[in-house]
Formats: sequence, structure tokens, C-alpha cells
Amino acid sequence: MPLIRAFALIPALLIATAMPGHAQKAKDTLRIAFADHISTILQVDDPKGDTRATTDAVFDTLVCYDAPSKSFKPLLATSWKQVDDLTLEFKLRDDVKFHDGSTLTADDVVYTLNWLVDPNNKLRYDELNWMAKAVKLDATTVQIVSKSKTPIALMRIALSAHIYPAKIHAAFETKSDFGRKNPVGTGPYKVVSVDSSKGIVLVKNGLYRAINDCKPAATIGTIQITPILDSQTRMAQLMVGGIDLTRADNNDEVKMATAVPTLMSTATTGVIFHYLAFDAIGRSGVAPLSNPKVRQALVQGINRDLIMKTVVAGGDQVKIVNAICVSMQQGCVEPTIKPFPYDAAAAKRLLTEAGYPNGFDLEITAMPASHSWGEALTGELRKLGIRANLEKVSFPTYRSKQVAGKLQALAGQWTSLGLPDLAPTMDFYFSGQRDYWNDADIKALAAEAAESLDLKVRETAYRKIFDRINERSYILPLSTMPGVFIHTKDIQIAPDSINVYGAVFQELRWK
Repeated sequence: MPLIRAFALIPALLIATAMPGHAQKAKDTLRIAFADHISTILQVDDPKGDTRATTDAVFDTLVCYDAPSKSFKPLLATSWKQVDDLTLEFKLRDDVKFHDGSTLTADDVVYTLNWLVDPNNKLRYDELNWMAKAVKLDATTVQIVSKSKTPIALMRIALSAHIYPAKIHAAFETKSDFGRKNPVGTGPYKVVSVDSSKGIVLVKNGLYRAINDCKPAATIGTIQITPILDSQTRMAQLMVGGIDLTRADNNDEVKMATAVPTLMSTATTGVIFHYLAFDAIGRSGVAPLSNPKVRQALVQGINRDLIMKTVVAGGDQVKIVNAICVSMQQGCVEPTIKPFPYDAAAAKRLLTEAGYPNGFDLEITAMPASHSWGEALTGELRKLGIRANLEKVSFPTYRSKQVAGKLQALAGQWTSLGLPDLAPTMDFYFSGQRDYWNDADIKALAAEAAESLDLKVRETAYRKIFDRINERSYILPLSTMPGVFIHTKDIQIAPDSINVYGAVFQELRWK
């Protein structure tokens, strides 16, 4: 096993540890290992979970989304209002300082937002493509104008529209250099250095003034982030005191690492969930899946509770989900019709009634991070007589099969693009090349939700969509996928992070 090999590395690492120093509540320095390359602080230049965490630590947005209360709170703006269906207006604070000591102004906000939505910049993400422009009304008032009705506008502003100092950012001929060479923000941490090999060093921003508990000030003095791509090396470094915190890849890592007396694990809720989706319209050429009785049989043949408890890492933070969402998201409501309950005998009867008493061939494609529980799903279906085969693929391979219409059944996880709102989920599942159901009722309901700024209207539409999914067994929601971290016992992690990475740096604490 990989982790056993990782333990075998420990003697050598004790002699020559790759990280400088030792752990270090006493030194007020937290050392974190990322599992991917580091090229920038900014998520707009490298949109992944790691950079979302660093961006949020260094930069602020106009408003903050408070997950526990599912509400918005002031951040760089003191107040806001919906002027009309297309326009949001914000009043800015006058006491916010950038890390270089300069004062945040309306000019910085307008410059940043208009740069982010300029199509000529060809950014690698389009989370603000609904925005037409930002307009300065006066020194402390800014309006943001949408291209059309956008229910998630405020949520996108809260999570994706980080504000830069206009003069510093504009001075870079190559704008991506800003996130590597001089990423000045207003956030709880400021950047000391960014190096693709050595990593990132952040220090607490003494100028930061938290105005509510939605985004608190940092408490840890220094955070050192180092890329360690090999999971065995990350685990070994953790066990010998070379690093203090890293994300866990699976349950085995958690079990073996926490056997070390100085280590423990923490699971955070996050916005990611596991699911199993079926090709209900025959795009992949598997005729049985077009039969609702067959899909119901597959759903009833899967023991979600068993898989949740034995395969998915996260302990008590792992929760069964009955809809394609997690509770902290706006619009996430409990469906009236839940997925068909586990009943292997009933599943076998349904297969016989559908004309498949001896089962049929089925390929399950497992996305990255879904391989282990994809194996569990495959085993459950084989018990029914389904000749299930698991294909573990990389993300590019999954996308190629998806576009080509070759996904028979997909064992996947959905990040909701890190957004605690249902709008991206509807687009992800039921539009274009990703749609393996082509359900007119769902499309109409999703369009209704997308056109309304009234959350109650959207919730009603979403509940009907969830009911339709469960009634027709299009997708089986499985469980939440917490962010699971292994770390030294003197670190405390907030449990309700909405960041895709799974932890918010300014909410890490020494015990």
C-alpha cells in the first residue's frame, strides 16, 4: 500500500527533512503542504481549490457570504441595494487600507471589476461573465450592472470578485505577474513571497479590521505553503514534523496518520457532494438505462449508508444527501420525493420485470477523487447481477467521454464551482453536452429559477426538479464530501468553510 511505503520513508526523512525548522506554535508559523504546483496567489489565473484559499486570504470582496445563516454581510461595502432587476448599488467603507498602506477607493473597485469582465483579457474562468460593467457614482458609491436578470449576482460578487489596487495592477504589462510578483490586497494576510518551487509565505496583516464574524482577522502570524505533489511524501513529512497540515486523499491516510499521537484529523463541511448519474436517453448506447425500472433497480441496489460510513472520509461530517446540493447552499431544499430506499430484493425483482433477470453489462466511469467509492458502487451493483466494470479516469478523459456522449454511468463529485447557490448546478447537469436526461420539465423549471430574483420562487422550482430527478432515478445523490485535513493537535480548523479547498486560512487557530 502507498501509505506503508510512506512510513518506510520516515527514517531517511528524519535525517534530511525537506522542510526548514520544526512545528511551530511557539514560532507562530503554520506550515501547510499543497498537493499541486503553485504559480500564483490568484484564482483568476489558476482556478483551483488551492488558489481559491490563498486568494481569499489575501484579497477581499464587497460582501461576505455567511454560510451558517445563509445570508450576506458587509465586507468592503457597508450596505447595498437592488436598484432594479439589472443593477446592484454598493456603499463603500472609507477605512479600508491595502497592504501597502494606500486607501481603498471606488476607483479600485470599478477598475478591478471592469478588468475582470473584459473579454480581451481571456481569463481562464468566467464566473463574472453575467456582469456588463461597473460604474462609479461618487467617491464611495459603485453600481454593478448585469447583462440580464442574475439571481446569483450577489453571491458571485461575494465569492469571485476580489478587489485589487488599480494603480499597482494596471502597472503590470503582463497582468498575470500581479499574482506572482506583487499581489497587494486588503485581506487578513499579506504576501511575503511567491515561488513556484519553494511555495508561498503569508504574514498576518496588522492593518486588517474585521467588521463582523463573517470574515475575521487572522490569528496565526505566518503561514508557509509548500507544494509536495507526492502523497506519500506529504504524509511522511507530516509524521516527522516537517509540515503541520495537509489535506487527506482518503480514509486510509486518515487512519494511519492519526495513529501518530501528535496528529489528528478535522473534516469541514464544504459544498462538494458525491453522486452516481445514469445515461437515461441512450447517448452511450446502453439500452437498459433508458428504462426507468432499471434505473430504479440500480438505485435500490446501492446501500448509501454503508458506503458513506466505510468509504467516504470525514467521519460525522459525512452526511447522506437526498438532492444534488448541500444544505448551506441558497436554494437547497429537501425534496418531497426522496431517492428510492436501499432494498436489494426489490431491485432484483425490478430487473426481472424490466426483462433483465440476468443483468447486463455496465461501465461506471469514476472521476478523480471518486475512485475509491466508485469501487464500492461497482461492488454493490455486481451483487444484483449487473456486470459492472469500473473505469478510473483522469479529469481530461472524463471530459472527453462526457462531450462524446460515452458516459454510461458516472461516479462523480460536484464542487458547485465553490458557489453556495444552486444556479451553477442546474447549468452543469442540464445544459449542452453534459445533459444525459433531456427532460423538458426540468429544463423549464431551471429556466424559471434562473429568471427570478425571488429566492422562494427559486426554491419551489428546485424542489420540483429534485423530485423529478428522484422519481425518474436520473441521478442518485450519495453523500457530502467534506474537506478532510490531517494536522498537528495544536491546530483548530473552522468546520463550516465554503471554500472548495475546505479551509479558510484566517479561521485557522492555535489551540
